[in-house]
Amino acid sequence: MLYYLENAEMTECMTCRHSRYKPRTGRGKTLVAYKKLRYFLITPRLQRLFMSSRTAEHMTWHQAHHAVDGVMVNPSDGKAWKLFNSVHPHFSAESRNVRLGLCTAGFNPFGSFAAPYSGWPVIPKVYNLPPRMCMRLEFMFLSTVMPGLSSSGRNIDVFLRPLIDKLT
Repeated sequence: MLYYLENAEMTECMTCRHSRYKPRTGRGKTLVAYKKLRYFLITPRLQRLFMSSRTAEHMTWHQAHHAVDGVMVNPSDGKAWKLFNSVHPHFSAESRNVRLGLCTAGFNPFGSFAAPYSGWPVIPKVYNLPPRMCMRLEFMFLSTVMPGLSSSGRNIDVFLRPLIDKLT
């Protein structure tokens, strides 16, 4: 469960009744959560892509480039992109609408023999840009770091809720 928006004040899970906070030890009055989701706004960073004249001209590349039949240079050449365009014509009509792909992979910040803890960063990539640009670090934005011992798997939508709320 994500303690977010309407659930921000809750202290236990609605489903399993597990406490949100670790039991207090000692004299400390600070509540310590079992897990914390780190979320970083990406909306200002996406807006900045259009503020720079050098990058703004490339943000419509996916619409302007000419695809070669049978060769996939960019996701915009793929069947899934074309299907999305046909299902959502109001979105695809504006070439400046930002199309994102999400990348995630786990890492252990303390080394392989330390505490069994890992983080799962979520990095949106901008697919509007030409291939030579969309894989560059300055166009990949760290948006979320999900806590946990293993991947979020089928529960990833819970951790992505703040990102989805800001993008819609």
